Amino acid sequence: MRLRELKTETSSKARDKGRALNLKIAGAGAVALILIVGGATLALKGRAATVPTDPATLCPTKRPPSQIAVLLLDVSSRYSEPQRLQIQNELARLRDSIPRLALVEVYTVDKLGRRVTTPIDHLCNPGTGAELNQVYQNPHLARKKWEGFATKLRADVDGEIKSPPHATSPIFEAIQSTALRTFGRPEYDKLPKHLVIVSDLLQHVPGGLSMYKDVPPFDKFKNTDYFARVRTDLRDVSVLVYYLVRPGVKEQDRKHLEFWEQYFRFQGAEMEPVKKIFGDK
Repeated sequence: MRLRELKTETSSKARDKGRALNLKIAGAGAVALILIVGGATLALKGRAATVPTDPATLCPTKRPPSQIAVLLLDVSSRYSEPQRLQIQNELARLRDSIPRLALVEVYTVDKLGRRVTTPIDHLCNPGTGAELNQVYQNPHLARKKWEGFATKLRADVDGEIKSPPHATSPIFEAIQSTALRTFGRPEYDKLPKHLVIVSDLLQHVPGGLSMYKDVPPFDKFKNTDYFARVRTDLRDVSVLVYYLVRPGVKEQDRKHLEFWEQYFRFQGAEMEPVKKIFGDK
């Protein structure tokens, strides 16, 4: 009897060990499965959150930008050092406020010519990486891309505002260029659009309009042949002007700003309150 009991007890222990081993194997398998599924999920999330971009422009290749921001620099007059510093500070704030994947283009009020002015910069904001997930994205790489974007933008703007002044100031023509080259593109329809102008707004085109001589009422100017040549479509464009104040220039009065407010409104844009930049010599 005792031998039979010992055999039964041994058999029972063997079964218990077998069950325990099976449980361990099943548990290890479950953990491995969770890790595999979790890793695959993170990989899928990372792939879904990654937006393919052009290596040169940083713009998305399979979708439009999140919004359009155009900077128009009037370099027809020389900037003083205080003005340059103010503009650099204001534009840095503006650059940091635009959303990820927004397109930024920089135009200048070029010398008067027959061609339609082209942008000197065409870049998209890659984002600083702060909005990315540390687990399945790469904030460090995003930050490096953003630093490259910010450095190039600042260097190009600084270079332009230090350039020699021009004899003419075709601001109407430059605004028309931004509309034709950028705002009017069909793939940008329904996107938020912003035009930022750094200028004294003193249009000076001999034979067209020179605001150093007179600022006519816009209701009169809009019926001229010259306006018919330079008018454009600015529907749904929000306009912000950094207004370079020129001491002693009597034409820069309330009538001058009213002209520009009516000019933008007539072409479908909405002009925000101007931000005055002082410090001219």
